[in-house]
Amino acid sequence: MSETNSQGLKRNVGLFAAICLMTGCVVGASVFIVPGELSASTGPTAWLSYLIGGILILFSCFIFAQVGSILPVAGANYVLCTGTVNGTYGFLYVWAFLMSNSFLFPIMSETSATYLAVIFPPLADYPMAVAVAVFVVTCAINLLGNNLSTKIQNACVILLVAVVLIFSFGGIANANWDHFVPMFPSGVMPVIIGVISTYYAFAGVNCIIELSGEIKNPGKNIPRTVFISFGIVITMYIGMCVGLVALMPPSELGVAAPAVTASLLVFPSWFQYFIALAALAASWTTLNGILASMARLIYVLGKNSILPKPLGKINRYGVPHNAIIVLTVVGLLMILFSAAIMQWVNISSFYLLLVSALVAVASLRIKTHFANQYEQAEFKLKGVWYYVWPILAIVTAIFFMGLQFQQDPVMTGASLVLVPIAVGIYIIRKKKLEADGSSLDQRIMDDMNQS
Repeated sequence: MSETNSQGLKRNVGLFAAICLMTGCVVGASVFIVPGELSASTGPTAWLSYLIGGILILFSCFIFAQVGSILPVAGANYVLCTGTVNGTYGFLYVWAFLMSNSFLFPIMSETSATYLAVIFPPLADYPMAVAVAVFVVTCAINLLGNNLSTKIQNACVILLVAVVLIFSFGGIANANWDHFVPMFPSGVMPVIIGVISTYYAFAGVNCIIELSGEIKNPGKNIPRTVFISFGIVITMYIGMCVGLVALMPPSELGVAAPAVTASLLVFPSWFQYFIALAALAASWTTLNGILASMARLIYVLGKNSILPKPLGKINRYGVPHNAIIVLTVVGLLMILFSAAIMQWVNISSFYLLLVSALVAVASLRIKTHFANQYEQAEFKLKGVWYYVWPILAIVTAIFFMGLQFQQDPVMTGASLVLVPIAVGIYIIRKKKLEADGSSLDQRIMDDMNQS
């Protein structure tokens, strides 16, 4: 029987389902493409770029695991930012999260349509219609509750992990080790620059934290989910890098579908369809995880009246249906107008970094502002590590923000302009809600304490 928290959400997501949700949210179809492209530009040590990127993301993993254990509620990172700083800071986190992930609606829907066309060729003539159908079906599944969506997510992740591991081990078993020499054909710098791509490949590690209010035994299961999923994800990325180079020279991997091309060297021709099916599964699991996470954040803001109150309602299946419906409309518009919208996609990378920085800064104050919850938590950072992991995460985020500004100053500048817009929206809404003299920030914290 599912436990229901005071937010009205059911705790019906077990450890295995949570691991599948986080793994699927992080690993998209790019796992079959980017490792090949990266190997073509950096050489046989592209796996080292993923390892370094994974280590940098690990800093944030410790923080997210702690937040989920101390604040096991929907929108946990938002509650953290609001409770340790103020409501404006918390709203800025939500704004950054939504901006960093909303572009995945058209990307993952259209990628799903592409791989569906590989499996069912007649669909290639209707890419937009198929993308819309994929997104609408995903939203409909989420409206029917966690039980159905998690079962599909579990099956998709099992397929994805199995195909990646089979390909990786098949490549290593038939490896031509001459492909790994020289290790750094263009020097070390391309490997370092490649870390930028791999850092973004781990985007989504914090999505599971926004679903903390629906995870069973969150004090133990959320940290387990974060670290087990992280281990699975980094193994998949490194395995693909090594498997691809083992089968083909790095210089030949800069093709449209490197995993398919390499697989034909050692696997039966039909295995390429399993790769396409796994890529479809990867696209859908990312879309499903992002949709669920974003809906919970909007739900919490609706409950707190920061957004219209109807968004804080749940249906008989225990999911925030109005929030999902709003996201459905937004997603459909983004898909239909993706040709114009996707030119702004680089904004998402800036906000991805901002999300990590905001949570890291807020976590430095969690011990004092959530003293009781901190003391009772089953997982928490102690001693010097309480400061080390957040500081490392902040430094990493600032470093990559600087690199992004150097590479794309126009889009980074546009991202910065949108920050005061978010602050302005919140301040206007706050003044309207506090016209009766009550404190909005205190109301938010009272709601969290009841949860």
